[in-house]
Amino acid sequence: MLTKSLVTATFVIACGGVFAAGSLENPQPSSIESGIGVVSGWNCQATAITIQVDDMPPLVAPYGSLRGDTSTICGGRVATGFSYLINYNTLTTGAHTIKALADGVLFGTATFNVVNLGSEFLAGKLGEYFLNNFPAYGTRTRVTWQQSKQNFVITGSDTNVAPIDGVFFGAITSVSTGCTKPENNGSFFEVDRFTVVFGALGALTIEAANQSSTCTYAGTAFYSTNGGDIIVPSGTFSCSNGLQGTWASDRIQFDPIGLLANITTKYTAGESCATVGHIGAAR
Repeated sequence: MLTKSLVTATFVIACGGVFAAGSLENPQPSSIESGIGVVSGWNCQATAITIQVDDMPPLVAPYGSLRGDTSTICGGRVATGFSYLINYNTLTTGAHTIKALADGVLFGTATFNVVNLGSEFLAGKLGEYFLNNFPAYGTRTRVTWQQSKQNFVITGSDTNVAPIDGVFFGAITSVSTGCTKPENNGSFFEVDRFTVVFGALGALTIEAANQSSTCTYAGTAFYSTNGGDIIVPSGTFSCSNGLQGTWASDRIQFDPIGLLANITTKYTAGESCATVGHIGAAR
């Protein structure tokens, strides 16, 4: 399928009335690359395609694979694809620039970022991880290290994911500073019942109730890079005893038996405390 790059392709060579449009499709600008990958794209008309990373010597890329999606823009030509296998581990970590040239004329360029594990070819390693709630809430995806590709690949998917919604019983440990009332400063331990509701568009509500008060925390949750844990960059809370404020969490982890969470709060009504706390609770 033609991508947006068709619109921005540079027209560089006229031959027999057909302009030699082209596009460098991979790597994409600002992308993060690792392991063994493919530099690829298309060009309507060229004798040879070369690619060049930074100031390294140009490399000839195999050219002429069938790309039916370029037929319209290339005047009926479909043998327009090119690709070159590259081991990104041979490049230093950080930013690099790649150029694609048709018969020496530039038609595509991109600046990308390389992340590697410090070895040109990492051998004898095993690794596997579940990405909970990916690609959708309620499913999980297994990724496994594949040595030949020097990268992780998808090896399975299932629905064995702990639900976020539910009732949990546990406690909060917290440290409060800057309180108006001196007795509210210091370290505290509180037993609570937590009722969690996860709604549409990431709407998250946590009700923390004990014998003296009930506080409701509301915010928008986003999945983090830590295996499906969620974060709440900012939210608001209000309590039955009149306390109100803002809150955030850089990690809320749900599993089949409970939850763990970091939480920070700033009171805006009823007190002026700033609090750092940790929640641990079982279903």
